Amino acid sequence: MVAPSLGSRGRRISWAKAGEIPAGLLRTAVMSSQLIGLVVSAIGCIIAITVAVGLPALAIVAVRFFKFKERELTLEMEYRQKSQETELAIEQQVQGVEQRVRRLEEVLTSLDHDVRDRLGIESRPATSLSSRPEFVEGPAAPDAQREQSLDPSRTKAR
Repeated sequence: MVAPSLGSRGRRISWAKAGEIPAGLLRTAVMSSQLIGLVVSAIGCIIAITVAVGLPALAIVAVRFFKFKERELTLEMEYRQKSQETELAIEQQVQGVEQRVRRLEEVLTSLDHDVRDRLGIESRPATSLSSRPEFVEGPAAPDAQREQSLDPSRTKAR
């Protein structure tokens, strides 16, 4: 037999046989098998309740998110359409103004000799206004506005 020795806490440990671990140093079972079963079933219930409540909530959130995205895309498409219409209207107005300016330049250069000299334009033979009626006419007005302007009952007398 082996002689007794001092343990880590100062107690005497006696070894009965060589290679045998004394009963005091062996670990005891921390959890019983019944306790493990209860813990597993509790975790299973918690997961089942979480899934039962979480999936419908997740579905509601997903539906609302996709409705929001659809509305956002619809608004963006309407905005782009309106901006394109606005750009088209602005382009048409700019073209109208450019045509009027060209018409005015042509009238001025055809009528005024001094302006032609200042701009360095060669003098052309003088043309009468009766031969170029587009210089005399103003911009085209809609028929409804012409009728209102010609209607004497709508004018105020002073």
